[in-house]
Amino acid sequence: IHSMVAVATYNDHRMAMAFAPLALKTSLIIEDSAVVSKSYPTFWDDLKAIGFKIAQ
Repeated sequence: IHSMVAVATYNDHRMAMAFAPLALKTSLIIEDSAVVSKSYPTFWDDLKAIGFKIAQ
């Protein structure tokens, strides 16, 4: 896995959430990450609560 990975979500909340665990292995940029608010508005806050480091 490369040291920095960028993921295009194509405005799909499922893609943003599906790729988020990849951040456990590498630095990750999820483009249009706010798209998760469609189905899970607290998704990023919940990941922070379990130890993910999330920058905006």
